[in-house]
Amino acid sequence: SDQSQYSLLMAHPQANGFLGARGPAGGIPHAYTLIAQNFWNLILSKDLQNRIKMYEYKREDWTFHAKGMWYSPSMSLSKMPCLTMVGSPNFGYRSVSKDLETQVTILTTNKELQEKMGEEQSLLYNLGKEVDSNTFQQEERRVPAWVKMVVGLARKFF
Repeated sequence: SDQSQYSLLMAHPQANGFLGARGPAGGIPHAYTLIAQNFWNLILSKDLQNRIKMYEYKREDWTFHAKGMWYSPSMSLSKMPCLTMVGSPNFGYRSVSKDLETQVTILTTNKELQEKMGEEQSLLYNLGKEVDSNTFQQEERRVPAWVKMVVGLARKFF
């Protein structure tokens, strides 16, 4: 296919450092679940699940806060990336419009550097499980009503 393909890796709620936190912070993993579920539903509604894959990072006793962007001429993870971003690649409303964030984009034809970037990408994705229609149906993924309200109201602040 000539169309681009995308692969997203995000934290499973059990890999979120706020899991089990007291007060409003305890709702953060649920908020991410809600946002991911809404995006997954959008993918399904546009029949893009063959082009856009979502994965959740989950490793026993580890949290996940990595952010990365890699570009490979081919979607295959065995095809080495030639582009990555280093720094703070946050692309949410607050990061784009309110915060000062810095990043550098590296584009290379150096095969050794491409291999290193590919190794980093593979290490992260190997601990990810692909999101499917059953992911958000699990009882542990139920989002409390108060989190749904807060996510709707606070979208432009976080």
